[in-house]
Amino acid sequence: MHILLADDHGLFRDALSAWLKALNGPVRVSTGTCFAHVAQALDDGGDRPDLILLDLAMPGMDGVQGVRRVCALARKIPVIVVSADENPHAIDYCLNAGAAGYVPKSASGDTILTAVRQVLAGEIWRPRITASAMAAGSLQFTERERSLMAELAEGRSNREIADRLCLSEGTVKQYVSILLSKLGADNRTQAGMQARAILGLG
Repeated sequence: MHILLADDHGLFRDALSAWLKALNGPVRVSTGTCFAHVAQALDDGGDRPDLILLDLAMPGMDGVQGVRRVCALARKIPVIVVSADENPHAIDYCLNAGAAGYVPKSASGDTILTAVRQVLAGEIWRPRITASAMAAGSLQFTERERSLMAELAEGRSNREIADRLCLSEGTVKQYVSILLSKLGADNRTQAGMQARAILGLG
């Protein structure tokens, strides 16, 4: 079995790769660190994987829109989103975008293996929603996220936001990806419109 593990955090990739070797039968894990690596692996002329484990916030991803793009390229190959975001809305958006499963990064190795086995069996894996996650489901935002939303509401670019908030452009990209997921927005324009409504900016 060939599993593509796409995540830009090396320590997490190494740990998850070790767990995946516990699946029955020979398992080969290839890795990627950005959307471009995933697209290349799914090229018709390449060695296409049997399963994709996809980080929601790695470089090149664009929130839920990125999940849709990967699922379209993957066609019949199941995709499991692996993310630090445990917001129930984010889970729903990713599953509705075509993902076959969603696993929080806080899950145990055994839970991840269970999710992989269930998805490979043709089923959908959805994590149990905890009380804290239900609270997050009311679309609560951190102060930093609200600051980013205000900038998106003004239509500013990642570079402009980075300059204004004294952040790196890479950090801004990560925040924007998370916000797109939380808001269920396909693009920055939609996110900006929803941000204006949430923040009461008219």
